[in-house]
Amino acid sequence: MAQSPILYRTASELLGISMAAPQVIQHRLTRMALSGPVLSARDQQEFTRMVQEKQAAFSQAWWTMGAEMFTVQQQMCQAWLQNPWAAGRNLPAAMDKAAAKSLAPIRRKAQANAKRLSKTSV
Repeated sequence: MAQSPILYRTASELLGISMAAPQVIQHRLTRMALSGPVLSARDQQEFTRMVQEKQAAFSQAWWTMGAEMFTVQQQMCQAWLQNPWAAGRNLPAAMDKAAAKSLAPIRRKAQANAKRLSKTSV
């Protein structure tokens, strides 16, 4: 199977998030609206899980971004030492890769939640 062009990795990750997130938001907002002022045990568990998952996914995304940017900086420095005039040639592809890798934990969690919540009743 052919791999998608390198500059479309970030767009692919964002598309996955944009398809899954509204489904998750709709399900959870509906649960909030139906629960009223007193949350059921199921709702308390789901909303606690929501907060914990967001914290984990976003912290993983930030750590990944930091590691990827460190790698990009090393590659740019090495390229500059070899040929200062061509050092930035691969920068767009490297930045796209870094952004896509950083968005991946958020996309995975959003898609997993959309799949899980689609199997439960509102």
